[in-house]
Amino acid sequence: MLSAAVPLLALLLAGPVTPKAPRNDAPRLEQGQKLFAQGDFDGALKMLDAAAADGGDAPTLEKVHLLRAQCLAARQDFARAEEAFANALEANPDVTLDPSRVDPTVVKLLESVRARLTGSVIVNSTPTGATLFLDGKAGGVAPQTLAVPAGRHKLEARWGEGALQAVELQVRPRKELRVEWVQGAADVSSGAGALLTPRPLRPFGDLRGMIEPATSGALTGGLELGGGFEFSYFRVGLFARLYPVFGITPRFQFALPVLDNVNVLLEVGVPLTFLPMGLGVGFQGGGGAEYYLLPWLGTYVLIGGRHHFLWPGVNGPTAFTATAGVRLRLP
Repeated sequence: MLSAAVPLLALLLAGPVTPKAPRNDAPRLEQGQKLFAQGDFDGALKMLDAAAADGGDAPTLEKVHLLRAQCLAARQDFARAEEAFANALEANPDVTLDPSRVDPTVVKLLESVRARLTGSVIVNSTPTGATLFLDGKAGGVAPQTLAVPAGRHKLEARWGEGALQAVELQVRPRKELRVEWVQGAADVSSGAGALLTPRPLRPFGDLRGMIEPATSGALTGGLELGGGFEFSYFRVGLFARLYPVFGITPRFQFALPVLDNVNVLLEVGVPLTFLPMGLGVGFQGGGGAEYYLLPWLGTYVLIGGRHHFLWPGVNGPTAFTATAGVRLRLP
């Protein structure tokens, strides 16, 4: 009896229980959007300021600051509206407003902030001297640093009278974007080095002939057919000697652009020759230049030397090498 009375007494002493108000779990951004649609700009701004303080991912902050700017513009607080637009552009440089749904004055305010809020595009070219065009307008000659409004832009480069080569850029306010432009490809990276547009991996095919006067007085030569892949300044290929004896040669080549359509070449290889008396193994190296008549067609010459020995342990003569060839590659 006593045990049943104790809980009852506690309830009576506590007095009437006031029910809790239901909790509003709607996100502040969503509440701000509803209040803005109702024309309550002060209430919407209060919700949106709280949402901005909460932080979030870039798409959320873009929406928050874009709506904040519209609330501030509706209150004629244009200085703070410009600041909010700047924050929206920081989150997304491509942010826009629909002029059919938003006051054109507010749209113009956003675009004026975008025009003033620039990033730096640092352009280097190999070979140097590429003529640059930004969104179809002359941008000077590389190397060049351009102040570019936030957003997406088209950067083009041309060497001499060659064809225009283009790359799309997204410029962020107060950030650096580097473009390392090798003729035929562009490497675009942010200041942190994030790769956006890699240089292409391209196949190539070669036909080359060579003359090899040896230190012993013998004069030999050959005809080779091969191919491989090039990436940036580097090439790796495998070549088959077709005449007068059969052999294969893996080669590594470094190509440094120095002028329009002209590269300096350095090459090393390991020729393997199949002879009646055994396997001929050697080392070959040389340097030269190549000239591209068209983006996909080039000619080259190389001067160097090679040394062969028969496996196992029989030395062959050292020979000088003079090589000329034709290269086909994807433009």
